[in-house]
Amino acid sequence: MTFSVSVIKEKSTDPEFTLSVSIYDGPVSVTNAAVKVFRVPPKVKIQYPEIMQSILPRIDQKKLELEMLNKIVEYIMQTTDKNEIKYNILHGKKT
Repeated sequence: MTFSVSVIKEKSTDPEFTLSVSIYDGPVSVTNAAVKVFRVPPKVKIQYPEIMQSILPRIDQKKLELEMLNKIVEYIMQTTDKNEIKYNILHGKKT
C-alpha cells in the first residue's frame, strides 16, 4: 500500500488540521480524501472519510497515521517563528 499525504494550508491551524490523503493499493485507491486531524492533548483524534474507513487494514492505518502526524509536525515547524522556538527551548517553555 502506498499513500501520499499533504497539509491543506488554507484549512489548517493548530490544533485542527485538514490533510489531503491519497491511497494506492492495486485495484483499491482513494484520491485526495480530506482527513481531519485534531491535536488535543492527551490524544490525537483522526476523522477519516467514510470511503477510507472500510479499506484501511489496521497495520497500514497506523503507518498512514504516523505519516500524517509527520506532515503536521513539518508544517508547524515551517510556520512557527524560528526565534520563538529557540527562545522556548532555552527557557524551558512549552509552545
